Amino acid sequence: MEHTNQTRRLASALAGALLATGALTGVAVAAAPPAQASAPAASDQAARFEVDFLTGMIDHHHMAVMMAEMCVEKAVYDELAATCESIVATQSAEIATMQQWLEDWYGISHEPDMTGMQSMHRFHDLDGEEFEVAFLRSMIRHHRGAIREAEKCLANAEHDELLTLCSDIRDAQLAEIAQMQDWLQEWYDLPGGRPVGTA
Repeated sequence: MEHTNQTRRLASALAGALLATGALTGVAVAAAPPAQASAPAASDQAARFEVDFLTGMIDHHHMAVMMAEMCVEKAVYDELAATCESIVATQSAEIATMQQWLEDWYGISHEPDMTGMQSMHRFHDLDGEEFEVAFLRSMIRHHRGAIREAEKCLANAEHDELLTLCSDIRDAQLAEIAQMQDWLQEWYDLPGGRPVGTA
């Protein structure tokens, strides 16, 4: 209990200092009342879930950003390149927001884990159709993982800001999966994989 109280005091002081200096300008958490934004989840179970979710999703988003940056360089179709640019911008911003929440709520600094980056090496030697097909199939699978985690978040997280983000992640990535499946069919006459929403 004393550890929890210390965490609350530390997080509250940190958030107060950030708000006072304007460091939270433009970050979604700044819109919430300071007391709410700086406090960890009320229950230990929810707090553990939020820390695990935020660190895991930061890592997951970082891999998507790395893949999408490669796509911007290699994509043949302009529509795909534009989608990849959007993924880079959106998920980079979400990474920054989640890192800020970890700091504000739990006093934790987290940089993306690079362990999974080795799996991207196979994309370096691909170009044209081979690259696009491999990228689309891989990103569809990657998005499915994020959607599963976002659904868990909606069932277990407590902070309203985080719940809103998880809903946004789920909705945006469901839409992107549907678009990518359409492109696989339209451009390369290939099935897009399992229907959206299946495990």
